[in-house]
Amino acid sequence: MGLFFSIRALLLGMMLRASSLVLAESNGLSDYPVGSGDLLSIQVFGEGDLSAELRLSDAGTLSYPFLGELRVQGLTIGQLSELIRSRLADGYLVNPNVNVTVLEYRKFYINGEIKSPGAYFYQPGLTLERAVTLAGGFTDNASESKVYVIHDGEEGGPLKKLNLGSLILPGDSVTVWEYQQFYINGEVKSPGAYDYQKGLTLQKAVTLAGGFTERASKSKMYVIHDGEEDKPKKKLDLGSFVLPGDVISIDQSFF
Repeated sequence: MGLFFSIRALLLGMMLRASSLVLAESNGLSDYPVGSGDLLSIQVFGEGDLSAELRLSDAGTLSYPFLGELRVQGLTIGQLSELIRSRLADGYLVNPNVNVTVLEYRKFYINGEIKSPGAYFYQPGLTLERAVTLAGGFTDNASESKVYVIHDGEEGGPLKKLNLGSLILPGDSVTVWEYQQFYINGEVKSPGAYDYQKGLTLQKAVTLAGGFTERASKSKMYVIHDGEEDKPKKKLDLGSFVLPGDVISIDQSFF
C-alpha cells in the first residue's frame, strides 16, 4: 500500500510539474530572462515554507531558503524553475514541483525628446507607443523616426531602431532623438526642408534637393547656421559639412 501511494504521489507530482510548465510557456513566461529588480513568486507544491516572493538584487542574485544565495541573472523563467527544482531534489525533497512567475517586472528607461523622461515599470506586451504615452508623449522637437533602444545586457552593442509598434523589454533603455532638418533654397530643383544626416556635405545636400538648376552658381553657395541669424552668411564649397538647422542658399549665375 505504501508503494502504491508513493508511485501515485510521484505521478501526481510529474503531472503538476508538466502542467505548470505548459501554463508558463502558454503565457510566454518560460523564455523571459530574469534580471535585477524583478519580483518573483516561487511556489513549491505542498511546501509552504519553501514558497516565497523574492526580488533579484542588483547583483542578479536571489536568497532562497535552504539553498542560500543563487546567481540567476539572465536565466529564463523555465531555467530558474528547473534550477530550484534540481537543487531541492538534491537532498531536500523527492520530486519537488516548482512554479516561478513574475509578479513585478524590472523597469525600462526612456529619455531624450520625451516630456517625462525616466524609469517606468514594464508591462507585458508593452510597445514603444504605449511607453511614450506613459512618459507623457513626445516633445515638439522629437523625431518619431529616430527612436533607438539598447537592451539590458547589450550595453556594448549597436543601437537598434524602433517604430511605434516595436515591443519594449524589461531593462530596455530607449532614447528619442531630436528631429533635425536643414533648409536649402535658391537654385536647386527641389528647394525645401530635408532631414539632417550625420556627416552630410553640401554636395549630398544638393543631391537630396534634386541637384542644381541650370542657372546655379557653384561659386556662390552660402549658409547661415542655426542661432547665427544675426551674423553674415558664410561661403560654402561642395565638400563643406552641413549642420542641423543650417539654411543654405544657392545663388544664380549671371554668366
